[in-house]
Amino acid sequence: MRRRRRNVFNNKMSRTLTVLYLGILAVLFALCVIIAKINRDKGDDYTITVLNQQNNTSRKIPYKRGDIIDRNGYTLATSVKVYNLILDAKMMLEKKEYLEATVSALVKSFDLNETELRETINANKDSRYIVALKGIEYEKVKPFQELQKDTKNNPDIMGVWFETEYVRKYPYNELGSKVIGFTNSGNSADWGIEGYYCDELNGVDGREYGYVNSDNNMEKVIRNATNGYNITSTLDMEIQKIVEKKIKDYKKETKAKRIAVIIADPNTGEILSMADDMSYDLNNPRDLSDFFSKKELKKMSDEDQLNELNKLWRCYCINDSFEPGSTAKPFTVAAALEEGLVSTNDTFYCDGSENVGGWNIHCSGTHGTLTLEGTIVNSCNDALMQIGAKLGASTFSNYQTRFGFGVRTGIDLSGETPGLVYDEKDINSSTLATNAFGQNFTVNMMQIEAGFCSLVNGGNYYQPRVVREIVDEKGNVIKNFSKTLIKQTITQDTCDFERKALRETVLSGTGFRAEVPGYTVGGKTGTAEKSPRGSGEYVLSFIGAVPIEDPQVVCYVVVDTPEKDPDNSAYATIFYNKIMSEVLPYLNIPKTETKEEADRAKANKKSDDENYESNIIEGENSGIVDNEGNYGGATGADNTDEQDNAQNDAADNPDANGEADAAGEPADNQGEVANVE
Repeated sequence: MRRRRRNVFNNKMSRTLTVLYLGILAVLFALCVIIAKINRDKGDDYTITVLNQQNNTSRKIPYKRGDIIDRNGYTLATSVKVYNLILDAKMMLEKKEYLEATVSALVKSFDLNETELRETINANKDSRYIVALKGIEYEKVKPFQELQKDTKNNPDIMGVWFETEYVRKYPYNELGSKVIGFTNSGNSADWGIEGYYCDELNGVDGREYGYVNSDNNMEKVIRNATNGYNITSTLDMEIQKIVEKKIKDYKKETKAKRIAVIIADPNTGEILSMADDMSYDLNNPRDLSDFFSKKELKKMSDEDQLNELNKLWRCYCINDSFEPGSTAKPFTVAAALEEGLVSTNDTFYCDGSENVGGWNIHCSGTHGTLTLEGTIVNSCNDALMQIGAKLGASTFSNYQTRFGFGVRTGIDLSGETPGLVYDEKDINSSTLATNAFGQNFTVNMMQIEAGFCSLVNGGNYYQPRVVREIVDEKGNVIKNFSKTLIKQTITQDTCDFERKALRETVLSGTGFRAEVPGYTVGGKTGTAEKSPRGSGEYVLSFIGAVPIEDPQVVCYVVVDTPEKDPDNSAYATIFYNKIMSEVLPYLNIPKTETKEEADRAKANKKSDDENYESNIIEGENSGIVDNEGNYGGATGADNTDEQDNAQNDAADNPDANGEADAAGEPADNQGEVANVE
C-alpha cells in the first residue's frame, strides 16, 4: 500500500518536472527568438550605444545631396566634396617629435601661421577634435596626405585627419535661378526645385565608429551614408540662355518695371524655360550689391535686407498676379462656343462702348460689324461684353475654373498664388462685362500659359511641370513624371476655330509684330491697366503658339510698364519676336508659313513702318468706365491693388504644403477699368 502511494507520488513528480522542464525550454526558445529579432532590427543601434560607452571615436560620413540636371544632361546643381582639417591635440602632445613634425608639415602644406597654430594646440591640450580649416579642396589636401602615407620619411606626423563634407555648387551661376533655387545650411531649401524636392534630393548621413577593444586593438563599425536622388528637370538651358539674355537686353532698352517669360511644350506641360528680370547668383544668393549701392545697403536693417532678398528670390511667373487683359478674350469666346451660345458665323456690332449696369464701358475704337473671329483679331471689348452677357455669371464662373483661373495650377514649385476671381454669387452685370475682356480679376503667368496650351492643343489641360524624373545614383528611375492630363477644357472644333483666329490676329490684327518670318505664329496680345486706375502703369503681354496648326511650343511674355508709351502692347509683341526668332530655329520647329501669309505679313510690316499711328495699337483709350460723362465713376475695383499685395505677401511665406494662401476676393463692383484693349 505504501509502495503504491510512493509510486503514484513519483509519477506525479516526474510529470510535473517534465512539464516544468518543457516550459523552461519554451521560455528559453522564446527568449532566443526575441533576442534574434532585436538583433536583426536594432542590433546596430545597440552596438553603437555600447561603443558610445567605451573609449571610442565617432565620425560622421556625410551623404551627397542629389544633382539637378536639365533635359539634355547639363548639371544645374551639384554637391562637391570638400575637407575639414581636424587636429588631435592630445595625440600631438604625446611626444615632442610628434608636435614638431606635424606642425611643420601643416604650415608647409596649408600656409598656416605657425605661432597661431601652436597656440591653438596648447590651448586645447586634451582635445581630440579641433577644426583648423574648413572647405579645403582635394588638390590642397592631397600633398599632405602623401606626406602622411610616407611613414618611412615622416614617421612622426600624428594627430591629423580630414573630415569630409559637401558644398552645393551651381555651374550656371544665375541662369535658371528662379526655377532651380538654392540650399541653406543643413541642406534645407525653400525656393525652386531645391525647395520643392528637398526631401528627395537629401540623403541620410552615415557614421564610422572606432573603439579600443579588450586587446587594445582598434575596431571599427561603419554605417554607410545613403546619397540623395538625382533630379532631371524639364528646363533646356540653351533656351534659358536665350531668354535671360533677351530679358536683360530688353530691360535696358525699355526700362520696364518687370519682364518675365515662360516657354512650354503644349503637348506635355513641360516648362522649357522660365525667367524674370531679377535673376541672382545661386552661389551667392544673399548678395544684393547688383541692386543696391553700398551706401543703401549700409542703411538697411537686417529685416529690410531680408525683405529685399525675399523679393529677389520669388518667381514672378508663379508668385505674382496681375489682371490679364485681352489674353483672356480667347477663353471667353471658347466658353461661348462650347456652350453653343455663339457660332462661328455670328456677327457683333461695336459702336465704341456698352452701357452695362449704368456704366459706360468703352472699347479701343469703333469697330462696326465684326465676325466672331474678328472680335479676337481686333481685340474688341464691346463684342466681348456682349458675349459675356450671353454666358451669364454662372457659366462664366464655371469656365474660369475649367481654364484654371482662381485655382493653383499645381506646378511643382513652392508659393504659387491662385489669383483672385469673383465667386459666382458676387458677379453682377458690370463685373461680368469687364471680366469678359480680362479686367478686374487676377491670374499668375502659369495659369494663362497652361490654359492657353489647352486652347491650341485640342483641349488637353496638362499638369505644368519643371521636373521630368527622379533617379538614384545608379541611374534607376525612382519616379517618372510622364505627361499628366488633368482635364478636357474644349472640343477639337473650338480648338480649330481658336487656332484660325489666333493666326489671323498675328497676320492682320493686334499681334502682327510677333510674326517670325517663315513660321506660323498664332497668338493674342494683352494690355491691362494696373491699380490704382489712372496711374499710367500697364501690364503688356503676348502669348503665342508655333506652328499654330500643330503647336509644338508656346511662349508667354509680360512687360510691366515700360518707360515710354506704357500702354502700347507692341512692346510685348516685339519682345516675343526677339525671343522666338532664336528659339524656333534651335528647336527645329518647321517653317510652315505659306507665300500668301508671308506676303500679308510683309505688307502689314510695311504699312506699320510707313504710318505707325494708323495701325491697330492696343490699349489706347479702351475700357474706360464712366457714369454720366465722368471718367472712372465709382472706384469699386480700388481693392484690387491691396488684394494683389496680400496674395504676394502670402507667396513670400509658403505654408507647410509649399503653397501660398489666397487673400480676399475681388471687389464687389467693377469700378474703374481704363486703357484695356
